[in-house]
Amino acid sequence: MNEIESVGLIEESLRKLESEKMIDGKLNFSESLPLLGPGTQLDSLGFISFLTDLEERISLKTDEETYIVLNNIENFDINQSKLTVLQLAQHIVKLTNAS
Repeated sequence: MNEIESVGLIEESLRKLESEKMIDGKLNFSESLPLLGPGTQLDSLGFISFLTDLEERISLKTDEETYIVLNNIENFDINQSKLTVLQLAQHIVKLTNAS
């Protein structure tokens, strides 16, 4: 999976949450959008729902069970806890292309 596909899956998952009113306000999607940390539009339940939906979408696309582990994301510090769309997309590329 490439970065463009990964960003697309992230946006699809977020748009689904937006349609279900699980996102605070109107989603202004960009690669710099914070998914976790300061400026996020997701509460903790919304973030978990987002990750679960995204994992399912990735698994369907790759035909393999996929799990996103936050501690495995490069340049992500759990203590700082800011995660952007681009950081997550880059992680998905590595995750799905690792063999």
